[in-house]
Amino acid sequence: MDNQRFGVGIAGLGLIARTHATAYARRGDKVRLVAVCDADPAVANSFADEFGARAYTDYREMIADPGVEAADLILPHFLHKEAALTVLDAGKHLLLEKPVAPNYPDSLAIYQRARASGKHFMVAENTRYIAAYRAIARLLAEGAIGEVIQVRTELRSNEKRHLSMPGNWRTRYELGGGLVLDTGAHSFYLLSWLLGEVAELRAVGRKVFPLANEIEDTAEVTGLLKSGAHFSCMFTSVSEAPHSERLELYGTKGVILMDQAQDPVVRVFGGDHDFAGRAVLEVQPALDAWRPGGWHFESVLAEVEDFVGSLADQREPEIDSRDAVYAIAVVDAAYRSIRSDQALIDLSHLTREDIQ
Repeated sequence: MDNQRFGVGIAGLGLIARTHATAYARRGDKVRLVAVCDADPAVANSFADEFGARAYTDYREMIADPGVEAADLILPHFLHKEAALTVLDAGKHLLLEKPVAPNYPDSLAIYQRARASGKHFMVAENTRYIAAYRAIARLLAEGAIGEVIQVRTELRSNEKRHLSMPGNWRTRYELGGGLVLDTGAHSFYLLSWLLGEVAELRAVGRKVFPLANEIEDTAEVTGLLKSGAHFSCMFTSVSEAPHSERLELYGTKGVILMDQAQDPVVRVFGGDHDFAGRAVLEVQPALDAWRPGGWHFESVLAEVEDFVGSLADQREPEIDSRDAVYAIAVVDAAYRSIRSDQALIDLSHLTREDIQ
C-alpha cells in the first residue's frame, strides 16, 4: 500500500479498459493504476505512458509485479480461468470481467478458488450498476406491477467487424466465442437478480451474417422461472443500431417497459386504460439529460468504483459474484438446447445456494 492506496494492474487493453482506468483515476484517494498489460507492445506502452503505469505484454509478469496488489482482468474469455487462478494463487485481489469463464465448471472453479484464497473477488457485471435496472429492482420490491408473469429481455449490438476477422477469438467456440455466452451472461444475471432462478429453458441459435465463422450471431432463449413466470431473451450481434438493451416486465397489476434507446428510458403502466403511463425520472433527472450511449459507460464506472470501495473499506461489493457464476450455468444449458435441436433443458435442480 502507498499512502493507503492499493496498486492495481489491468490486463487486456481493449475498449473497456479505458473506462476502468478512468474509474481508478476518479478513486485516486484509494487506488493507483501501477501496471497495464496487452499482447500488443505498442498498445501497452501507449496506455502506460498515458496513465503513468508500467507496461507488460505477458499478464503473468504483470501479476508477479510486487506493486500490483489487485489485478483487473479484461482478457479474451478463453484466458479467464488460467489468468484468474494465477492472480489468486499469487495472493492478490481480483476483478474479473464477465463472463466468469466460457463454461460453468471453469466459472465454479474460479469462484471456489477465490473463496478459499480469502482474497477480494468480484465479477465485473455492469448490469447490477445500470441506473434503469436499479430503479426497476426498487419498483418490483415495492410491488408496483404486482406479480410478474412474463418477462422479455433484448440485447442488441453490432459485432460485424469482429465477426469479419478470420481467426478472431470471438468467432470460435473453443476460444470462448458465442453470442449466448457473451450477452446471455448479462440477461441471465438480470433475471436471477430481479426475479429468481430458471426452472427450464429451450434455445435456438442461428448464424445470419454470411461469413466463415462458427458462432451464432442471433439467438433466443425461452422458458420458465421457478416463480412460474415465462421468460424470453433475445440476442443479436448483427443489429444495424447502436448497442442497447430492453426489458419488458408484465405483471398482474401493471407493466414496466425499459429501453436504453428510447426517451424516457423507463415507463410504468398501471392497467389497460393507462395509455400515457409514467416516466421514471430518477433514471434521467431531466429530459435533456437523456444520453442513449451514456448508460453503459456510467454503469462500468460505478462497477469498478464499487470494487475499489469494497476493497478499500473491507466490505462486500454490491454484486454477489455467485450470481454471475449461476448465469453461466444457464448459458451452458442454453447451448445444450441449441446443440440438441432445441431440446427442453431442466434446471430446476440447480440453485444459487449450490454454488459454494
